Amino acid sequence: MDQKKSASRYGILVATLASVAFGFAANGSFASPIKPLRAFYEMELGVADQKSNIQVINGRSAFTLSRDCDGWLSSEDYVIEFGGAEGNVDRVMSSFESWESNAGDKYSFDITEQSSFDAAKDFNGYAIAASDGGEAFFSLGADGPTKLPANTYFPMRHLTAILRHAESGQKILAASVFTGAEPDDALLATNTVIGSWNESHASDVLGGFATQGYWPVRVAYFKPKAKAAEPEYEINYALQPNGVIRNYEIDYGEFTIIAKMLKIEEVEEPSCR
Repeated sequence: MDQKKSASRYGILVATLASVAFGFAANGSFASPIKPLRAFYEMELGVADQKSNIQVINGRSAFTLSRDCDGWLSSEDYVIEFGGAEGNVDRVMSSFESWESNAGDKYSFDITEQSSFDAAKDFNGYAIAASDGGEAFFSLGADGPTKLPANTYFPMRHLTAILRHAESGQKILAASVFTGAEPDDALLATNTVIGSWNESHASDVLGGFATQGYWPVRVAYFKPKAKAAEPEYEINYALQPNGVIRNYEIDYGEFTIIAKMLKIEEVEEPSCR
Protein backbone atom coordinates (compact mmCIF):
# COMPACT_ATOMS: atom_id res chain seq x y z
CA MET A 1 0.00 0.00 0.00
CA ASP A 2 1.31 3.47 -0.88
CA GLN A 3 2.48 5.32 2.20
CA LYS A 4 0.84 8.64 1.31
CA LYS A 5 -2.43 6.90 0.54
CA SER A 6 -2.23 5.17 3.92
CA ALA A 7 -1.71 8.45 5.74
CA SER A 8 -4.58 10.06 3.86
CA ARG A 9 -6.91 7.16 4.65
CA TYR A 10 -6.01 7.49 8.30
CA GLY A 11 -7.25 11.08 8.14
CA ILE A 12 -10.62 9.76 6.97
CA LEU A 13 -10.92 7.87 10.26
CA VAL A 14 -11.02 10.87 12.58
CA ALA A 15 -14.80 10.91 12.94
CA THR A 16 -14.97 7.13 13.09
CA LEU A 17 -12.41 7.02 15.87
CA ALA A 18 -14.32 9.68 17.73
CA SER A 19 -17.37 7.46 17.58
CA VAL A 20 -15.52 4.47 19.04
CA ALA A 21 -13.42 6.34 21.55
CA PHE A 22 -16.34 6.83 23.93
CA GLY A 23 -20.11 6.54 23.86
CA PHE A 24 -23.19 7.17 25.94
CA ALA A 25 -26.56 5.42 25.69
CA ALA A 26 -28.69 8.55 25.74
CA ASN A 27 -31.92 6.74 26.56
CA GLY A 28 -30.48 3.33 27.38
CA SER A 29 -30.95 1.08 30.38
CA PHE A 30 -27.34 1.23 31.61
CA ALA A 31 -27.06 1.86 35.34
CA SER A 32 -23.96 4.06 35.13
CA PRO A 33 -23.80 6.04 31.87
CA ILE A 34 -20.48 7.79 31.52
CA LYS A 35 -20.00 11.46 32.10
CA PRO A 36 -18.37 13.87 29.67
CA LEU A 37 -14.63 13.25 29.60
CA ARG A 38 -11.29 13.78 27.97
CA ALA A 39 -8.83 11.04 27.03
CA PHE A 40 -5.36 10.86 25.54
CA TYR A 41 -4.05 8.03 23.36
CA GLU A 42 -0.67 6.95 22.03
CA MET A 43 -0.60 5.27 18.60
CA GLU A 44 2.02 2.91 17.18
CA LEU A 45 2.47 0.30 14.49
CA GLY A 46 0.96 -3.07 15.33
CA VAL A 47 1.95 -5.50 12.59
CA ALA A 48 2.90 -4.99 8.92
CA ASP A 49 3.12 -7.61 6.21
CA GLN A 50 5.70 -7.76 3.42
CA LYS A 51 3.49 -5.79 1.01
CA SER A 52 3.35 -2.73 3.24
CA ASN A 53 5.69 0.22 2.83
CA ILE A 54 4.83 1.31 6.38
CA GLN A 55 7.61 0.42 8.82
CA VAL A 56 7.08 2.82 11.74
CA ILE A 57 4.05 4.68 13.12
CA ASN A 58 4.10 7.22 15.94
CA GLY A 59 1.17 9.36 17.01
CA ARG A 60 -0.81 11.00 19.77
CA SER A 61 -4.46 11.98 20.00
CA ALA A 62 -6.60 13.90 22.46
CA PHE A 63 -10.32 13.10 22.46
CA THR A 64 -13.01 15.06 24.31
CA LEU A 65 -16.65 14.13 24.76
CA SER A 66 -18.83 16.90 26.19
CA ARG A 67 -22.41 17.95 25.86
CA ASP A 68 -24.85 20.79 25.69
CA CYS A 69 -28.51 20.58 26.60
CA ASP A 70 -29.56 19.34 23.14
CA GLY A 71 -26.88 16.85 22.25
CA TRP A 72 -23.32 15.56 22.42
CA LEU A 73 -20.16 17.27 21.24
CA SER A 74 -16.95 15.44 20.42
CA SER A 75 -13.56 16.67 19.32
CA GLU A 76 -10.29 14.99 18.46
CA ASP A 77 -6.89 16.51 17.77
CA TYR A 78 -4.13 14.23 16.58
CA VAL A 79 -0.75 14.10 14.93
CA ILE A 80 0.60 10.91 13.41
CA GLU A 81 3.78 10.06 11.49
CA PHE A 82 4.22 7.20 9.01
CA GLY A 83 7.80 6.01 8.42
CA GLY A 84 8.53 4.22 5.15
CA ALA A 85 10.96 1.47 4.26
CA GLU A 86 13.31 3.96 2.55
CA GLY A 87 13.46 6.24 5.59
CA ASN A 88 10.91 8.80 4.37
CA VAL A 89 8.36 10.14 6.87
CA ASP A 90 4.87 11.52 6.22
CA ARG A 91 2.95 13.48 8.85
CA VAL A 92 -0.77 14.16 9.24
CA MET A 93 -2.19 16.67 11.72
CA SER A 94 -5.93 17.01 12.11
CA SER A 95 -8.61 18.61 14.25
CA PHE A 96 -12.16 17.28 14.18
CA GLU A 97 -15.29 18.58 15.93
CA SER A 98 -18.84 17.23 15.76
CA TRP A 99 -22.26 17.64 17.33
CA GLU A 100 -25.02 15.02 17.41
CA SER A 101 -28.54 15.61 18.72
CA ASN A 102 -29.85 13.61 21.66
CA ALA A 103 -32.42 12.05 19.33
CA GLY A 104 -29.68 10.97 16.90
CA ASP A 105 -31.37 12.62 13.91
CA LYS A 106 -29.10 15.64 13.36
CA TYR A 107 -25.32 15.81 12.97
CA SER A 108 -22.74 18.44 12.07
CA PHE A 109 -18.94 18.40 11.76
CA ASP A 110 -15.88 20.59 11.13
CA ILE A 111 -12.50 19.27 9.99
CA THR A 112 -9.13 20.91 9.47
CA GLU A 113 -6.20 18.84 8.25
CA GLN A 114 -2.58 19.47 7.31
CA SER A 115 -0.11 16.94 5.94
CA SER A 116 3.38 16.75 4.51
CA PHE A 117 2.09 15.45 1.16
CA ASP A 118 -1.18 17.26 0.41
CA ALA A 119 -2.75 20.72 0.50
CA ALA A 120 -4.31 21.90 3.76
CA LYS A 121 -8.03 21.14 4.15
CA ASP A 122 -10.68 23.04 6.08
CA PHE A 123 -14.30 22.03 5.56
CA ASN A 124 -17.57 21.24 7.32
CA GLY A 125 -20.98 19.74 6.80
CA TYR A 126 -24.21 18.63 8.39
CA ALA A 127 -26.75 15.87 7.94
CA ILE A 128 -30.34 15.06 8.81
CA ALA A 129 -31.50 11.45 9.16
CA ALA A 130 -34.94 9.87 9.24
CA SER A 131 -36.42 6.37 9.13
CA ASP A 132 -37.13 6.76 5.40
CA GLY A 133 -33.84 8.42 4.46
CA GLY A 134 -32.03 11.72 4.86
CA GLU A 135 -29.63 14.25 3.34
CA ALA A 136 -26.06 15.41 3.96
CA PHE A 137 -24.59 18.77 2.96
CA PHE A 138 -20.87 19.54 2.50
CA SER A 139 -18.94 22.78 2.17
CA LEU A 140 -16.69 21.27 -0.53
CA GLY A 141 -16.60 18.63 -3.21
CA ALA A 142 -20.32 17.91 -3.61
CA ASP A 143 -22.86 19.29 -6.07
CA GLY A 144 -25.92 19.62 -3.90
CA PRO A 145 -26.99 17.35 -1.02
CA THR A 146 -26.01 13.69 -0.74
CA LYS A 147 -28.87 11.28 -0.17
CA LEU A 148 -28.63 9.05 2.89
CA PRO A 149 -30.25 5.60 3.02
CA ALA A 150 -33.14 4.84 5.34
CA ASN A 151 -32.22 4.45 8.99
CA THR A 152 -28.72 5.93 8.66
CA TYR A 153 -26.86 6.03 11.97
CA PHE A 154 -24.68 8.85 13.25
CA PRO A 155 -21.69 7.88 15.45
CA MET A 156 -23.23 8.20 18.92
CA ARG A 157 -26.43 6.45 17.90
CA HIS A 158 -24.37 3.68 16.31
CA LEU A 159 -22.36 3.09 19.48
CA THR A 160 -25.56 3.19 21.53
CA ALA A 161 -26.96 0.41 19.33
CA ILE A 162 -23.76 -1.63 19.76
CA LEU A 163 -24.00 -1.27 23.54
CA ARG A 164 -27.63 -2.36 23.55
CA HIS A 165 -26.85 -5.36 21.35
CA ALA A 166 -23.99 -6.35 23.65
CA GLU A 167 -26.10 -6.05 26.79
CA SER A 168 -28.90 -8.17 25.31
CA GLY A 169 -26.54 -10.84 23.97
CA GLN A 170 -27.00 -10.03 20.28
CA LYS A 171 -23.84 -10.61 18.26
CA ILE A 172 -24.33 -8.94 14.86
CA LEU A 173 -25.30 -5.41 13.81
CA ALA A 174 -25.32 -4.17 10.20
CA ALA A 175 -25.81 -0.44 9.67
CA SER A 176 -25.13 2.50 7.38
CA VAL A 177 -23.09 5.05 9.36
CA PHE A 178 -22.46 8.70 8.49
CA THR A 179 -19.32 9.83 10.33
CA GLY A 180 -18.46 13.15 8.70
CA ALA A 181 -15.57 13.41 6.23
CA GLU A 182 -15.13 14.35 2.58
CA PRO A 183 -18.24 13.44 0.51
CA ASP A 184 -16.83 10.19 -0.92
CA ASP A 185 -15.85 8.90 2.53
CA ALA A 186 -18.50 10.24 4.90
CA LEU A 187 -21.04 7.42 4.50
CA LEU A 188 -19.95 3.82 5.10
CA ALA A 189 -21.67 0.47 5.37
CA THR A 190 -20.67 -1.34 8.55
CA ASN A 191 -20.84 -4.85 9.91
CA THR A 192 -20.28 -5.21 13.66
CA VAL A 193 -19.48 -8.46 15.46
CA ILE A 194 -19.75 -8.45 19.27
CA GLY A 195 -17.85 -11.09 21.20
CA SER A 196 -18.69 -12.72 24.53
CA TRP A 197 -18.26 -10.87 27.81
CA ASN A 198 -14.64 -10.96 29.00
CA GLU A 199 -14.00 -10.52 32.72
CA SER A 200 -10.77 -8.58 32.96
CA HIS A 201 -9.40 -5.94 35.27
CA ALA A 202 -8.73 -2.63 33.59
CA SER A 203 -5.49 -0.70 33.59
CA ASP A 204 -4.89 1.71 36.46
CA VAL A 205 -5.02 4.49 33.86
CA LEU A 206 -8.81 4.19 33.76
CA GLY A 207 -9.18 4.95 37.47
CA GLY A 208 -12.84 5.50 38.37
CA PHE A 209 -13.93 4.77 34.77
CA ALA A 210 -12.84 1.11 35.04
CA THR A 211 -15.31 -1.78 35.06
CA GLN A 212 -14.78 -5.49 35.76
CA GLY A 213 -14.80 -6.51 32.12
CA TYR A 214 -15.59 -5.67 28.50
CA TRP A 215 -17.02 -6.94 25.21
CA PRO A 216 -14.57 -7.39 22.32
CA VAL A 217 -16.03 -5.59 19.31
CA ARG A 218 -14.98 -5.72 15.66
CA VAL A 219 -16.45 -3.24 13.16
CA ALA A 220 -15.77 -3.63 9.42
CA TYR A 221 -16.24 -0.55 7.19
CA PHE A 222 -17.16 -0.81 3.50
CA LYS A 223 -17.89 1.64 0.72
CA PRO A 224 -21.70 1.61 0.28
CA LYS A 225 -21.55 0.22 -3.28
CA ALA A 226 -18.46 -1.94 -2.84
CA LYS A 227 -18.56 -5.42 -4.37
CA ALA A 228 -15.29 -6.63 -2.83
CA ALA A 229 -15.55 -8.90 0.19
CA GLU A 230 -12.64 -7.18 1.93
CA PRO A 231 -13.53 -4.05 3.94
CA GLU A 232 -11.78 -0.69 3.56
CA TYR A 233 -10.57 -1.19 7.13
CA GLU A 234 -11.66 -2.71 10.44
CA ILE A 235 -11.57 -1.38 13.99
CA ASN A 236 -11.27 -3.71 16.98
CA TYR A 237 -11.89 -2.41 20.48
CA ALA A 238 -12.62 -3.40 24.08
CA LEU A 239 -16.01 -1.92 25.02
CA GLN A 240 -16.99 -1.49 28.67
CA PRO A 241 -20.65 -1.40 29.83
CA ASN A 242 -20.29 2.31 30.60
CA GLY A 243 -19.30 2.99 27.00
CA VAL A 244 -15.59 3.56 27.60
CA ILE A 245 -13.16 2.04 25.10
CA ARG A 246 -10.06 0.64 26.84
CA ASN A 247 -7.99 0.46 23.67
CA TYR A 248 -8.49 -0.02 19.94
CA GLU A 249 -6.76 -1.31 16.83
CA ILE A 250 -7.23 -0.18 13.22
CA ASP A 251 -6.65 -2.96 10.69
CA TYR A 252 -5.87 -1.93 7.10
CA GLY A 253 -5.08 -5.46 5.99
CA GLU A 254 -1.43 -4.74 5.15
CA PHE A 255 -0.72 -3.13 8.53
CA THR A 256 -2.40 -2.24 11.80
CA ILE A 257 -2.36 0.76 14.14
CA ILE A 258 -2.65 0.19 17.88
CA ALA A 259 -3.98 2.95 20.17
CA LYS A 260 -3.33 2.75 23.92
CA MET A 261 -4.92 5.03 26.48
CA LEU A 262 -2.48 7.26 28.36
CA LYS A 263 -4.84 9.34 30.50
CA ILE A 264 -8.54 9.95 31.13
CA GLU A 265 -10.30 12.73 33.04
CA GLU A 266 -13.80 14.04 33.67
CA VAL A 267 -15.26 17.08 31.92
CA GLU A 268 -17.81 19.36 33.57
CA GLU A 269 -21.46 18.80 32.61
CA PRO A 270 -23.83 21.69 31.75
CA SER A 271 -26.77 22.60 33.95
CA CYS A 272 -29.90 21.94 31.89
CA ARG A 273 -33.55 22.44 32.83
